[in-house]
Amino acid sequence: MSRETEERSAQGAAGSLLAALGRTPLIAAAIGTYFAWWNLYHDEGFLFLPNYFNQVESCVACYLGALLACVIVAVLRVSWRRNIRGWITGLAIAQGVLSLLFYGAVFLHEAALVIIAQLLISASFFVMLFFLVRALASLPLSQAGVLIALSVGLYGLLESLVWAITMAAPFLSLRMALHLLLLGGGLLLAWNAPGCGDAGPVAKTPDDAGCFRIPAPLVLHVGAYWFVFGMTHALASGVIPIGHDKLLPCYLGSVAASLVFYFVFARGDRTERIWPRVRAAIFPLTMLSFLLLPFANSGFTFISIGFAQCAMDTYLAFYLLATLAVARKIGWGFMRTAIAAVLLAVPFIMCGVVAGDVLKVSLPLNALFYNVLTVLAFALLVAGTFWVGDDRRAGLVWGLEKKLSPKRFEDEETAKRCAQAAEKFDLTKREGEILLFLAQGMNAAAIAETEVISLNTARTHIARIHRKMNVHNQQELLRRLKEL
Repeated sequence: MSRETEERSAQGAAGSLLAALGRTPLIAAAIGTYFAWWNLYHDEGFLFLPNYFNQVESCVACYLGALLACVIVAVLRVSWRRNIRGWITGLAIAQGVLSLLFYGAVFLHEAALVIIAQLLISASFFVMLFFLVRALASLPLSQAGVLIALSVGLYGLLESLVWAITMAAPFLSLRMALHLLLLGGGLLLAWNAPGCGDAGPVAKTPDDAGCFRIPAPLVLHVGAYWFVFGMTHALASGVIPIGHDKLLPCYLGSVAASLVFYFVFARGDRTERIWPRVRAAIFPLTMLSFLLLPFANSGFTFISIGFAQCAMDTYLAFYLLATLAVARKIGWGFMRTAIAAVLLAVPFIMCGVVAGDVLKVSLPLNALFYNVLTVLAFALLVAGTFWVGDDRRAGLVWGLEKKLSPKRFEDEETAKRCAQAAEKFDLTKREGEILLFLAQGMNAAAIAETEVISLNTARTHIARIHRKMNVHNQQELLRRLKEL
């Protein structure tokens, strides 16, 4: 191939990549803009109302809004499947009205009304987020990972920009105008983002796919991390006096999270093996963010709070990517997977927030307090991270990859012959299962991978089957089965 031909090929590949990207970055821009819009309401409620109980009501309202969004999406799925753009428009109008309600409540100093407004704003945001992330479900996982990283970075940058403007001109009317500007920008981006206006299901499998049992190690993993993040979030409000000086490191921490997530999970082909990286990156980042909390009030506020936000947003980005990956692996539609992900995470983070607030008002925040909490957090995170075992086991547990069993094979004749052979040659129940795998043409390595056992264990089972059936290899075993 000549140099000129190679250059043409490279240009063609670059052109194909640009064509493949198309307007998909608009999805990331819409997600980032809406995230910034939503989180600013979470922050500003406790800034303007000094009688807030250290942010706990705001957090609980936001997460209850996520649960309400799940109900709305599930109950009204027929409606939004027919007209998603109509839903997006209706949500934007409702969000504009709720924004005015929020600032009216702030102006009147009505804390209860502020909390109600935050709950409804959160519900509308999570419904919108469902539509936006759903658009990512039709993209390759590697591309979706890059877009998630971009959205988290944009979310932090937009919040930093709003913070800088409002610090320079601290007027309530300006804040309201900036929030409405973000809302309008998010609507415009969502309206033009590919996939957000599609009426049909995005996922390759229907949303009414069969049930799937969530493994206990996965529940422990999700519960441990979100509980620790909730507790860290609540404790940070106790260590640092609530005010504008705490917000900028949070926003910059989100920007840092986008970079960490991209280099650890989304760059190149890393989205194909995201589960082992939880152990390598998420665990030390989360643990370090918790260890830095006691230093927040001793001159390291910026680093401590920023690190805590970076850890939480990195895990959030991973959780979004994992939701897309799991939906593809287990054959669920995106709606069911997303709702399951929310229902699995929200109760634990709410418990963490409440626990953190109760502890910080009940006990002195001294060295003993943090030492005990650190030990508990470390034990939770170790159990949630390492209980799953090696990387192959982690892929099965965290990825919810279905473990094949002999019952899944549809070849009734083969299954019947294997059952006869097991009875005739006095095979154990386990050896009978392995025999069915062998009859389907699987070798020792494939059986070990499917059954999550060691290669030596698989070979031991096969050797016992060969000895009992008086065969020496798989070909002889297949012939012996045909003779039955």
